[in-house]
Amino acid sequence: MPYRKTQAIVLSRSDYRDNDSILTLFSPDDGRVDVLCRGCRKPRSPLMNAAELFTMGEFVLFSGKGHEAVHACTVIESFYPLRLDYTRLRHAALMASACLKTIQPGESMGHLYILLARSLKRLAYEELDPEVVTTAFLLHFVTLSGFKPRLNHCSRCGKRMGEEGGFLLAQEDGICCLSCGKDAPKRSWLSKEQLQWLRLVLALGLDKMEEHPAVPPVEMLKQYTEAKLESGLRGF
Repeated sequence: MPYRKTQAIVLSRSDYRDNDSILTLFSPDDGRVDVLCRGCRKPRSPLMNAAELFTMGEFVLFSGKGHEAVHACTVIESFYPLRLDYTRLRHAALMASACLKTIQPGESMGHLYILLARSLKRLAYEELDPEVVTTAFLLHFVTLSGFKPRLNHCSRCGKRMGEEGGFLLAQEDGICCLSCGKDAPKRSWLSKEQLQWLRLVLALGLDKMEEHPAVPPVEMLKQYTEAKLESGLRGF
């Protein structure tokens, strides 16, 4: 069939010709979908809102001449408040960049799609600090990507991490205790409270956590993610 329908989030867009755009969609069932959106940059185009970054919608796609094009779209959520807050927009762009590094055409990634949708909703509509939302997103992202960090035992000596902090090292796949991490950079140090926050986020999720007294720097989780993906992330 030349037409198909898929729910998706717009991760990136680039101008094409005078009034068109090339969109990269993230579909929970179809992974990465690159499509042409004709006429979406015209002032009265019915596809104008569908082509905005981070828009979630039901896209009707038409296949023809070697590519797919957006035929119609019903917008489910625009996450419009992100466009009014530059800080939150930067955090959303970082999340989109991470997803773009991972998703593949034709590959179902429903759990990552749900993580992104929930994180964008938190950024747009909740009063949580963007650092909290993005740090939690990156922790769950690397876990879903197969790089879950070891947080309960030292990655070098194997001893159980008790009431102490440690170094978060990508090359060691997790935490190193103070004794084993003497050669580790100081910027990778997590206090015992920050380490416990990471454990709770993985175990409970943000929704069940009432307070966030000690959140690790988002830059630390960004660097851990970049090392695991072997690629830099944009937007932050």
